[in-house]
This record gives sequence, C-alpha cells and structure tokens, in this order.
Amino acid sequence: MTDSPQGPPQTGGLPEYAPGQTPGQTPHPPTRRGGLALAALIVGISAFVIGWIPILGLLLGVAGIILGILAMRRPGGRSFGLAGLIGSSLAVLANVLVTIVVVVALVNSGIGTAVLTDAQPVITPCYSFNGPGDFLSNQSAEKTDACITTLELWGERDADGVIHKTGVGSILGSVLVEPVAVASTDDWVPGGSLDDMVEFLNQSYFPQAGEVTSLKEAVTLDGVDANLTRMISTAENTRTEAFLTVFAPDIYQSAGEPVKFFLISFVIPEDNGEEIIAAAIDSWRWK
Repeated sequence: MTDSPQGPPQTGGLPEYAPGQTPGQTPHPPTRRGGLALAALIVGISAFVIGWIPILGLLLGVAGIILGILAMRRPGGRSFGLAGLIGSSLAVLANVLVTIVVVVALVNSGIGTAVLTDAQPVITPCYSFNGPGDFLSNQSAEKTDACITTLELWGERDADGVIHKTGVGSILGSVLVEPVAVASTDDWVPGGSLDDMVEFLNQSYFPQAGEVTSLKEAVTLDGVDANLTRMISTAENTRTEAFLTVFAPDIYQSAGEPVKFFLISFVIPEDNGEEIIAAAIDSWRWK
C-alpha cells in the first residue's frame, strides 16, 4: 500500500480564485499610469514654477493644459492629468498677469518711445515738432513765418568740461531747420530724388561740417521718407552731429519763395543727442 501524495485536495479542474475574489469576476491587472499622465504632471509643475517668465511660462502652461486633458481621457491618468492641468492653468493665469504688469511698466517708463523730459514745441506754417527745452528759441516772427527754426544752447564750459547753461556766453549746441527754395534744389539735382540730394550734399555740404560716419539711414517724418546722416563734428566738444534731409509732401512758402526740401541739423554737446534726434523724428508733423 502506497502513501497518497501530500498537498491540497484536487479541485477537479475548477478555476482557482484569489482571496477576496468571487466566482464570476475576471481578474484585472493592476492599474498603471501611462507616460502621458506623468508628462502632464511634470510639465504642469514646471509651468507653475516658471510661470512668471513672460512667453516661456505661457507656452509651457499651454502645453501642460493640452497634456493634462489628454491624460485625463486615458485609464489611470486622471489624477496625474488633473494635477498637471491645474498647475498649468495657474501658470498661464500668472503669466498673463505678469506680462500685463511688465507691459504697463514699460509704457509708463517711456521705454521704446522718444519723449524728451523737457521739451519745447516748435510750430511753423510748414511743420511742428518737439525740440529740447533747454535750448533757447532764437525765433522771430519773420523766421517762424518762413518755416525757419533756430534753437540754440547758450552757456559756458568750466575747466572740467562741465556745461553750465547760463543762457549767455557761447553757442554750444543747436537744432536748425532750413527750407531750401525749389529753384535751388532743381538746380542742384534736376528732377532728382532724395537719394540724389543726399549724394549731392555729401559732395558739397557735409564735408564742411565734419566726417560722415553714416551717410544714409532711412527714417520717416510724419509718414514721409527722410534720410538721417551722422557725422563726427569739426566743432570742439560736440558729442552728436547729424542731418535730417526730406522732401516735404507739399510745396510751402518761405519768404515768398516756394520750398519743398528741408535740411534739419543737430549739434548736441551732451550725451542726450540720440534722444533729441529721436524726439524730433517721432513728433514731427507736416501742416
């Protein structure tokens, strides 16, 4: 007589069930969170951390929102996807608020706009613009009617080169606008363009004022094409010298003669030369 094998009784081929599982239930593998849900969570956290950085935080936040929505639609991805969605949404909101604050601050600070802190309006029958407020206006009624502008900085330099704007002494800087008669411009460059006029002045007029460093820079004066020429001045202690040249959109009258070409010169002894030039260009209006 042999001993029967030890072990649990045979069930006759019936299925075995895990503890707690009832007959009729199909075993399910444990739920696993996919890579998309994890990516949504990581992007959401990253977006929330750097959401204060304009543009970058916004882009990352939008990407996190998209990943979060996609992850929530997949099995097992709801919790991570929701967390990523919330973090990314907060990042987008924070980024929009920060961007608004930055833009408002830049506008209020004047960055990107040419505004003189101390400007004086110049108004003639041909044009108007803002000139530097600390330059004296040597204007007479005749000059104004003839569309001529003369702004001059009067003062003295001490031994250290510091300018004292006394209103007397020497002319240290100027902003001048000179209209040129049509008869003269037709004689200089018959039927010529602004480019032809700049070339003519470069041969005849500019060398008297100094060394040209940049002959042609395209700008606009109230929507009209103009040219900016930069120079190293022959005048002592001049920081900035430049000429604006432009053909006006209409023919004006100056001292009884028709004029269309205008020459605007800048001789600036201080470091605000670029500011003065930019303010004149931005504020220029034709009548």
